Order: sequence, then C-alpha cells, then structure tokens
Amino acid sequence: MKKTVQFLICIVLVIAACAVLDFALYPCTYMRNDVHTVTTEQRDVLFLGTSNGKMNIDPDAALAGSGRTGHNLCNGNQYPLDSYHLLKLVIEKQKPSYVVFDVDPAVFVTEKTRGNNYLLFYHEFPFSRAKLSYFADTVADCDLRAMLFPFYEYPLKTELSRMNDTVFQKATRNYDVSYLKGVTGEYHENGFMERYPVAPESFPAMSARTFSEEALVAENIHYLEKIIGLCKENGITFLAASLPQSDVTLQTFPEAFDSAWAYFDHFFASHGVDYYNFNTAHYDAFPHDVSRYVDYNGHMNGESARAFSEALGSVLGFR
Repeated sequence: MKKTVQFLICIVLVIAACAVLDFALYPCTYMRNDVHTVTTEQRDVLFLGTSNGKMNIDPDAALAGSGRTGHNLCNGNQYPLDSYHLLKLVIEKQKPSYVVFDVDPAVFVTEKTRGNNYLLFYHEFPFSRAKLSYFADTVADCDLRAMLFPFYEYPLKTELSRMNDTVFQKATRNYDVSYLKGVTGEYHENGFMERYPVAPESFPAMSARTFSEEALVAENIHYLEKIIGLCKENGITFLAASLPQSDVTLQTFPEAFDSAWAYFDHFFASHGVDYYNFNTAHYDAFPHDVSRYVDYNGHMNGESARAFSEALGSVLGFR
C-alpha cells in the first residue's frame, strides 16, 4: 500500500512539473490568439486553410462594407484534419454563417507528420468535446514527447530569454498582438499575418510540392469531405478558393497545376460546392506579378494581400 501511494505521489509530481514547464516554456503563438478569439467572440465568416490563406487574406479588407465580421484561422501546416477539428470547436462555441476554405493543392499530397507543429492547434484548444475528439484522432500518430512535453520542440535558449513575457501573458490572460510582431511580419487581431515586402532576387529557392492525383493522401480528402458535411449539418455556407500563385510559379509547374485544378473542379462540383479558382476562372481578378509576393510559394506581401482580399470579397459576394 505504501509503495502504491509513493508511486501515485511520484506521478502527480511529474505531471505538476510538466505543467509548470509547459506554462513557462511553451510560447504564446498566434494560434493561441486565434483560438481565443473564435471561442469567445462571434464571427460571421471563418477562413480556414494553410499559410497562403494566413498571409493573403485580411478579413477586414475582404468584408469591408458588408456589415459582417470575420477571422482568419488559417495557419502553416494546417491539414484538413486540423481544419475539421478547429471548425468543430468554433461550432461548439458559436456559429459562423460562412466558411471559406483555402485550397492549396500541395497540402493534399502531403501527410501530416510527427514533430514540430503536430499539436500546434490541439495545444491551444480549451477543454471541450472538440478537444476530446481531436485527441482521439491524433494521439495515436503523434510523437509521444510532443504530447507529454510540448515545450520540447522549442529551443530552450530562445524560450528562456522570453520566459518572463510568456508567463506574464498566460498569467494575466494577455493577448496583446504586439508580442507577435517579428522581423518579417506582424500578426493582426483578425488573424491576418502581414508579411513585409521582399525583393524577388531575395526569394528563397523554389521548392514546390507538386500535385498529382496519384499522390493524393486519402486522409486529407476524407477530412475535407467531413468539413463540407459538418457545414451542411449546421447550416453554414461552405466556399472553396484557390488563391493566386505568381506567374513564375504557375509557369514552372504547368502540368501539376493543371492536374490540380481539374481534380478540384470535379471534386467540388460533385459535392455541390462553389469553387473559386484565382488561377483559372478568376485569374483576371488579381494580378499575378511576382513582385507582389515574398516567395515562390504564393505568400503575398501585406499591401498585395489587402488588395487581393478586396478582390476575394467582391468575387465571393461579400462586398
């Protein structure tokens, strides 16, 4: 009996130590702000998707004059599985009228992998039915270290240097966006990540993940269908959009992009979803000049992103 009690005490102490370390060393990411906003405030339009959506869609510009409110819940390394559970969380707390999904073909031929960012979204979920569902769908495949010690993925030297700010923000429930301003861009309260301009000659080397129907990851399509179904069940209008790529990128991989556009045209038509492709049918809605971007992967600078967001809002009928 004594050994059992000692063992239980040891377990409790380990859990407590991990909780303290997580509180002090796991950084306050912009996903923390995003989840806090959509679980505490009503938003009419929710934008879901990957980093292209995060950096290219300013909800305020897209919805200007419409009387609607919106939040950009996109994020790099957000797979349809993550989008689905984020949407479940939002619906548990509020009910948006529209979901606009950023369709990046490269995501659908890539598996969600272990390691950094695997639990980026899950970590910020408040206790909820959505979090339990998310846990059930992800824990079997995650790196156990990420589940038990989520702070281990972040360099200790870096996190120690900003630990005071991290503890202050969490202890006071502070969501000041000034903490999220960096050297390459800044986060805005509506979820938009503004990137500062970069000259094309300074772009990173092109390293696109090319699309092919044979390379599709079944799980990604499965959860995209679940997102569409969840929207229908809750009376939410689901809209899909492929955001503009630069002409340089489109001309470098023409066959891969043509294959992607043909696949998603058919996919969304078969599911009764309106699909807005700014590289084909709506190509002329926004210029594709490479000077508007900060890399060859479709990420725009802030000024261009706001201009595109206005065009997006008009095409989708929000403006």
